[in-house]
Amino acid sequence: MPHDKEQEAESQLHQPKDAQKEDVQNENAHIRTLFFHEDDYAMLELIPTNRQDQMAVELEQIRTFADEHRTEGGYTDLYVHQSDPKELAGLRIPLAKVERAIASFAAPYDQVITGYGSSYRVECQNIRAFGPNEETVLLCEHEQGMIHKAWMLLNIEDREQYEWTLKLLHTLAGIAPLVLADLMWGVQVELCNEEAVRGYLDGYLNEDEEA
Repeated sequence: MPHDKEQEAESQLHQPKDAQKEDVQNENAHIRTLFFHEDDYAMLELIPTNRQDQMAVELEQIRTFADEHRTEGGYTDLYVHQSDPKELAGLRIPLAKVERAIASFAAPYDQVITGYGSSYRVECQNIRAFGPNEETVLLCEHEQGMIHKAWMLLNIEDREQYEWTLKLLHTLAGIAPLVLADLMWGVQVELCNEEAVRGYLDGYLNEDEEA
Protein backbone atom coordinates (compact mmCIF):
# COMPACT_ATOMS: atom_id res chain seq x y z
CA MET A 1 0.00 0.00 0.00
CA PRO A 2 1.40 3.49 -0.88
CA HIS A 3 0.36 4.83 2.54
CA ASP A 4 2.30 2.09 4.31
CA LYS A 5 5.43 2.83 2.26
CA GLU A 6 5.18 6.51 3.15
CA GLN A 7 4.92 5.63 6.84
CA GLU A 8 7.95 3.31 6.57
CA ALA A 9 10.00 5.99 4.82
CA GLU A 10 8.99 8.57 7.44
CA SER A 11 9.89 6.15 10.22
CA GLN A 12 13.37 5.62 8.74
CA LEU A 13 13.80 9.37 8.30
CA HIS A 14 13.15 9.99 11.99
CA GLN A 15 15.15 6.97 13.13
CA PRO A 16 18.01 7.92 15.50
CA LYS A 17 21.39 8.25 13.79
CA ASP A 18 22.89 5.54 16.00
CA ALA A 19 20.17 3.13 14.88
CA GLN A 20 20.78 4.01 11.23
CA LYS A 21 24.52 3.42 11.70
CA GLU A 22 23.79 0.06 13.33
CA ASP A 23 21.69 -0.97 10.32
CA VAL A 24 24.60 -0.18 7.98
CA GLN A 25 27.01 -2.10 10.20
CA ASN A 26 24.69 -5.11 10.19
CA GLU A 27 24.58 -5.03 6.39
CA ASN A 28 28.37 -4.79 6.19
CA ALA A 29 28.73 -7.69 8.64
CA HIS A 30 27.38 -10.01 5.96
CA ILE A 31 29.98 -8.95 3.38
CA ARG A 32 32.96 -11.35 3.12
CA THR A 33 36.08 -9.33 2.35
CA LEU A 34 39.48 -10.78 1.53
CA PHE A 35 42.67 -8.75 1.80
CA PHE A 36 45.92 -10.00 0.28
CA HIS A 37 49.25 -8.20 0.46
CA GLU A 38 50.53 -7.23 -2.97
CA ASP A 39 53.75 -9.16 -2.28
CA ASP A 40 51.69 -12.38 -2.26
CA TYR A 41 50.37 -11.80 -5.77
CA ALA A 42 50.88 -14.96 -7.88
CA MET A 43 53.61 -16.33 -5.59
CA LEU A 44 51.71 -19.62 -5.46
CA GLU A 45 50.47 -19.73 -9.02
CA LEU A 46 48.46 -22.15 -11.14
CA ILE A 47 50.00 -22.55 -14.58
CA PRO A 48 49.35 -24.81 -17.61
CA THR A 49 51.30 -28.07 -17.60
CA ASN A 50 53.03 -27.08 -20.85
CA ARG A 51 54.69 -24.16 -19.02
CA GLN A 52 56.67 -26.29 -16.61
CA ASP A 53 59.97 -26.00 -18.49
CA GLN A 54 59.80 -22.19 -18.58
CA MET A 55 58.83 -22.08 -14.92
CA ALA A 56 61.73 -24.39 -14.02
CA VAL A 57 64.09 -21.87 -15.62
CA GLU A 58 62.62 -19.02 -13.60
CA LEU A 59 62.74 -20.98 -10.36
CA GLU A 60 66.45 -21.55 -10.96
CA GLN A 61 66.89 -17.82 -11.65
CA ILE A 62 65.18 -17.06 -8.35
CA ARG A 63 67.50 -19.44 -6.46
CA THR A 64 70.56 -17.89 -8.10
CA PHE A 65 69.30 -14.36 -7.40
CA ALA A 66 68.65 -15.23 -3.75
CA ASP A 67 72.14 -16.69 -3.31
CA GLU A 68 73.75 -13.61 -4.87
CA HIS A 69 71.81 -11.10 -2.78
CA ARG A 70 71.49 -12.91 0.56
CA THR A 71 73.09 -11.28 3.61
CA GLU A 72 72.97 -11.92 7.34
CA GLY A 73 70.33 -9.22 7.64
CA GLY A 74 68.18 -10.27 4.69
CA TYR A 75 68.55 -9.46 0.98
CA THR A 76 70.12 -6.56 -0.87
CA ASP A 77 67.64 -6.56 -3.74
CA LEU A 78 64.14 -7.70 -4.68
CA TYR A 79 63.43 -10.25 -7.41
CA VAL A 80 60.57 -9.35 -9.76
CA HIS A 81 58.49 -12.35 -10.83
CA GLN A 82 58.12 -12.65 -14.62
CA SER A 83 54.34 -12.98 -14.28
CA ASP A 84 52.10 -13.31 -17.34
CA PRO A 85 48.77 -11.51 -16.71
CA LYS A 86 47.08 -13.98 -19.08
CA GLU A 87 48.84 -17.14 -17.95
CA LEU A 88 45.72 -19.31 -18.22
CA ALA A 89 43.94 -17.57 -21.10
CA GLY A 90 44.88 -20.30 -23.58
CA LEU A 91 43.06 -22.96 -21.52
CA ARG A 92 39.72 -21.15 -21.89
CA ILE A 93 38.48 -21.94 -18.37
CA PRO A 94 35.09 -20.34 -17.61
CA LEU A 95 34.95 -18.77 -14.17
CA ALA A 96 31.40 -20.11 -13.78
CA LYS A 97 32.66 -23.67 -14.30
CA VAL A 98 35.11 -23.34 -11.42
CA GLU A 99 32.48 -21.70 -9.23
CA ARG A 100 30.06 -24.58 -9.80
CA ALA A 101 32.72 -27.24 -9.21
CA ILE A 102 33.81 -25.85 -5.82
CA ALA A 103 30.52 -24.34 -4.65
CA SER A 104 29.86 -27.08 -2.07
CA PHE A 105 33.05 -26.45 -0.09
CA ALA A 106 34.58 -23.10 -1.11
CA ALA A 107 32.45 -20.09 -0.27
CA PRO A 108 33.04 -17.01 -2.44
CA TYR A 109 34.21 -13.68 -1.08
CA ASP A 110 32.08 -10.64 -1.89
CA GLN A 111 35.04 -8.29 -2.13
CA VAL A 112 38.77 -8.66 -2.77
CA ILE A 113 41.20 -5.93 -1.69
CA THR A 114 44.96 -5.64 -2.04
CA GLY A 115 47.55 -3.16 -0.89
CA TYR A 116 50.51 -2.70 1.43
CA GLY A 117 51.39 -0.94 4.65
CA SER A 118 48.64 0.26 6.96
CA SER A 119 46.86 2.65 4.65
CA TYR A 120 47.10 1.82 0.93
CA ARG A 121 44.14 -0.32 -0.21
CA VAL A 122 42.56 -0.90 -3.62
CA GLU A 123 39.62 -3.08 -4.58
CA CYS A 124 40.25 -5.77 -7.23
CA GLN A 125 37.15 -5.70 -9.40
CA ASN A 126 38.35 -8.47 -11.72
CA ILE A 127 39.43 -10.97 -9.05
CA ARG A 128 37.14 -13.56 -7.47
CA ALA A 129 38.25 -15.40 -4.34
CA PHE A 130 36.99 -18.62 -2.74
CA GLY A 131 37.79 -20.35 0.52
CA PRO A 132 36.79 -21.05 4.13
CA ASN A 133 39.22 -18.50 5.59
CA GLU A 134 42.04 -16.13 4.66
CA GLU A 135 44.68 -18.82 5.10
CA THR A 136 43.33 -21.16 2.40
CA VAL A 137 42.11 -19.25 -0.64
CA LEU A 138 41.83 -19.65 -4.40
CA LEU A 139 41.96 -16.38 -6.36
CA CYS A 140 40.88 -16.13 -10.00
CA GLU A 141 41.56 -13.14 -12.21
CA HIS A 142 39.05 -12.98 -15.04
CA GLU A 143 37.90 -11.09 -18.12
CA GLN A 144 34.54 -11.55 -19.83
CA GLY A 145 33.80 -14.62 -17.75
CA MET A 146 37.08 -16.44 -18.55
CA ILE A 147 39.90 -17.06 -16.08
CA HIS A 148 43.17 -15.48 -17.21
CA LYS A 149 45.21 -16.03 -14.08
CA ALA A 150 44.84 -17.94 -10.82
CA TRP A 151 46.84 -18.35 -7.65
CA MET A 152 46.45 -19.32 -4.01
CA LEU A 153 47.07 -18.15 -0.49
CA LEU A 154 48.09 -21.08 1.70
CA ASN A 155 49.07 -21.33 5.33
CA ILE A 156 48.13 -24.87 6.30
CA GLU A 157 48.32 -25.40 10.04
CA ASP A 158 46.02 -28.36 10.63
CA ARG A 159 44.53 -31.45 9.01
CA GLU A 160 41.26 -29.70 8.15
CA GLN A 161 43.03 -27.08 6.06
CA TYR A 162 45.16 -29.83 4.52
CA GLU A 163 42.09 -31.81 3.42
CA TRP A 164 40.35 -28.70 2.08
CA THR A 165 43.35 -27.80 -0.06
CA LEU A 166 43.70 -31.38 -1.29
CA LYS A 167 40.02 -31.41 -2.31
CA LEU A 168 40.35 -28.07 -4.09
CA LEU A 169 43.44 -29.08 -6.07
CA HIS A 170 41.87 -32.44 -6.96
CA THR A 171 38.77 -30.62 -8.24
CA LEU A 172 40.82 -28.17 -10.31
CA ALA A 173 42.77 -31.08 -11.80
CA GLY A 174 39.50 -32.36 -13.23
CA ILE A 175 38.85 -29.03 -14.95
CA ALA A 176 42.15 -28.32 -16.70
CA PRO A 177 45.78 -29.58 -16.95
CA LEU A 178 47.33 -27.44 -14.23
CA VAL A 179 50.51 -27.19 -12.20
CA LEU A 180 50.93 -25.44 -8.86
CA ALA A 181 54.13 -23.39 -9.00
CA ASP A 182 55.45 -22.30 -5.60
CA LEU A 183 57.95 -19.48 -6.10
CA MET A 184 58.82 -19.34 -2.40
CA TRP A 185 59.72 -23.01 -2.07
CA GLY A 186 61.00 -23.31 -5.64
CA VAL A 187 58.88 -26.33 -6.58
CA GLN A 188 56.19 -27.32 -9.08
CA VAL A 189 53.46 -29.93 -8.57
CA GLU A 190 51.12 -31.34 -11.22
CA LEU A 191 47.60 -31.34 -9.82
CA CYS A 192 46.78 -34.67 -11.47
CA ASN A 193 49.54 -36.36 -9.44
CA GLU A 194 47.82 -36.88 -6.09
CA GLU A 195 50.88 -38.46 -4.48
CA ALA A 196 53.00 -35.45 -5.41
CA VAL A 197 50.29 -33.06 -4.20
CA ARG A 198 50.06 -34.84 -0.85
CA GLY A 199 53.84 -34.76 -0.54
CA TYR A 200 53.83 -31.02 -1.19
CA LEU A 201 51.06 -30.33 1.33
CA ASP A 202 52.82 -32.53 3.91
CA GLY A 203 55.59 -29.94 3.81
CA TYR A 204 53.29 -27.38 5.42
CA LEU A 205 52.37 -29.67 8.30
CA ASN A 206 55.99 -30.80 8.78
CA GLU A 207 57.11 -27.17 8.81
CA ASP A 208 54.66 -26.37 11.62
CA GLU A 209 55.77 -29.42 13.64
CA GLU A 210 59.43 -28.42 13.33
CA ALA A 211 58.60 -24.86 14.37
